[in-house]
Amino acid sequence: MLNLILTRCIKIQLLLVSTAFLLAVQTSANAEQPLPSLTPAQAQSLSRDLVPYNSQDFFRQGKDSIEREIQILRQRQLRSIKPVLKIDSAQQIKRPPTQQKP
Repeated sequence: MLNLILTRCIKIQLLLVSTAFLLAVQTSANAEQPLPSLTPAQAQSLSRDLVPYNSQDFFRQGKDSIEREIQILRQRQLRSIKPVLKIDSAQQIKRPPTQQKP
């Protein structure tokens, strides 16, 4: 029984070591591949695609965002002008004046 457990442990260890070795070899092979060189036109195109180049678009989006916020605030302000509770003065019940303690 002990021999069976030891045999399985050794097999698992060998499998792990061989897997680690294969991964290390594959990683080093991938690391040795040279990066493709880019022509100046390709580099310019790549940088143009990665970095926003139109500052006018940036400021236009900011202005639009501010205008939307202003509209939202104005709508909230208009809503707050309206009374929350309407009181019908014809149905008000008059209470007798409260007595003050001597």
